[in-house]
Amino acid sequence: MARTQSKLNNQSSEIIEKNILQQDPEGLADSNIVIAKQVPPPVEMVKFTFLNGRDPGVALQFHYHSGTCPLKQYTLYHGHEHELPQEIIDHLENCAEPNYGYKPGLDGHPQVFVKGKKYIFQCKPVKKVA
Repeated sequence: MARTQSKLNNQSSEIIEKNILQQDPEGLADSNIVIAKQVPPPVEMVKFTFLNGRDPGVALQFHYHSGTCPLKQYTLYHGHEHELPQEIIDHLENCAEPNYGYKPGLDGHPQVFVKGKKYIFQCKPVKKVA
């Protein structure tokens, strides 16, 4: 008769940790599991009033992800106060659309060129009242 082994999944955390350390004294160093050595610093939150220059009055929905901000969907309403990390505010304020213009080309026909950029969104900081 074969002896059945108990499954590790049903054991307490102490027994699981003991068995893992018996198999690999270094712990989980060689496995594919990422062990965080540092906790990211807290993110500075900033209050601001959002202005949508592309579609005034329409809510803006977007996803954002970076090393310090987890993937999340954000919804910002035109003219309302919001609180977001400074990193996301900088990203929004750098969103721009090109402004096109025409100039005469070498053959005399009009040629399209980029005159500049129109920044789409504004994030005006909320002033603290004393």
